[in-house]
Amino acid sequence: MADREAEKKERELIPCRWLAKEINRTKGTDYEANSSNEEPSDVLLKSASGNHPEIPVQVVSIPLDWRYREDKHSVEKIKRTLTDSLLARGLKHCLVVIVPSGKTETNGMSEAAFNQLDELVYDESRKGDRMLRYEEIEAYSPELAACVHDICITHYEALPGIEVDIPSAAYMLPPDGRWIEEGIRKKVQKYGGPKAVKDLALVIDVAAFVDDDQIDAFRAANPEETLPFSEIWIVAFHGIVCLKRNTS
Repeated sequence: MADREAEKKERELIPCRWLAKEINRTKGTDYEANSSNEEPSDVLLKSASGNHPEIPVQVVSIPLDWRYREDKHSVEKIKRTLTDSLLARGLKHCLVVIVPSGKTETNGMSEAAFNQLDELVYDESRKGDRMLRYEEIEAYSPELAACVHDICITHYEALPGIEVDIPSAAYMLPPDGRWIEEGIRKKVQKYGGPKAVKDLALVIDVAAFVDDDQIDAFRAANPEETLPFSEIWIVAFHGIVCLKRNTS
């Protein structure tokens, strides 16, 4: 149970580390993400110099059901083989999320493409946490880009070895902002309504499952001034998006 709780805490820190980097980049601050043991915050963004106020953050992951799919044999083989190879090369404390093409889900990967994937993940993992988008993968290898659309590499001590996740590329994204709305609603309901979360920032951790069309639809249906929380951020493969900015 203790190991599971430690892993949960570390997973919550991952998107908040990206958020801290983004806030520091745009505002010239020096925030660092730290686990919080006091409800309702999961994470505290603390200023290393003490010159900026703490930002308490609640983290929610959406879509709520993306892992609950029937895995294809080809995907399981890639996960198993890549995990074994990376472990054999000494990589540990690492989560690798790979978004495959539909063709890869159905037919798997060629040996040459898999070897390129193995080499790329290993090399990039040594640089720290990494988000590799399709354009970057294509520049590395058009053959690999035909098989893999996005790669996210994150490190955390709570994971003793290697975990490789391959969510379904064929999952049908909704045409509107319902997944974003559900993530926000989930946390508002948990803590007792908008007033209870008015001083909290919300980070929505969505991996590759929210696109620009969903964000645009959400914004059209939910003006910024109507949203709960002090600020709301989406952390995704394709970048960090601010849905509500703290103006205080």
